[in-house]
Amino acid sequence: MGQDVLAVPILDVAYTTFDWSRFTSDNPYTFQELTMNMPTLKADVKDQVDRFGCSFTQRDLAWWTSQGPEQKKKISPSTNDLTLEVICDTLLKYVQKQKIGIWWSRGNSFDPVLLHRIMRDTGNTDAINKALQFWNVRDTRTYIDAKFDFKVRNTMCPVPSKEKWKEVFKGHDSTHDVAADILRLQAVVRGENDLTQVDL
Repeated sequence: MGQDVLAVPILDVAYTTFDWSRFTSDNPYTFQELTMNMPTLKADVKDQVDRFGCSFTQRDLAWWTSQGPEQKKKISPSTNDLTLEVICDTLLKYVQKQKIGIWWSRGNSFDPVLLHRIMRDTGNTDAINKALQFWNVRDTRTYIDAKFDFKVRNTMCPVPSKEKWKEVFKGHDSTHDVAADILRLQAVVRGENDLTQVDL
């Protein structure tokens, strides 16, 4: 809910696994497939403030309240809000089943730090360190930027039709953000292999 990774409450968690070999296959990922099948968990902000001492600034709150209705829902309490214990338990069960090697985030100084903080706060440090080894985390931003010699932004449109992308992609939606980065990785790999780019 803000930029202070050591203090802010989380709003939600979206996560999934993907198979790198599909990027160059005849069955590449689509936005619809990724978003339809992606687990997303909404967090209880008040509980994080009350029990874990999380905090946010008025500036953080003002930013979220200035967003569109879909984004504002993220800071509003709902019956789907989960405690950090439930979120961490659910996420751990998922990653433990997957036996993940390389894992990806959008900026390794933010999401992985938040992840390890909430796992520590709920007594799951050893479990997450075993399931997602710190030396195997990779950053999509750096990967994408480096592939284009830092001349194309890592927020690039990952499909041929920019108009269609603007219609479907919602900024500050964790499910869409994760799907977008998988599609961006896929677009880079397909481009390197002279393969047709995939639309929505």
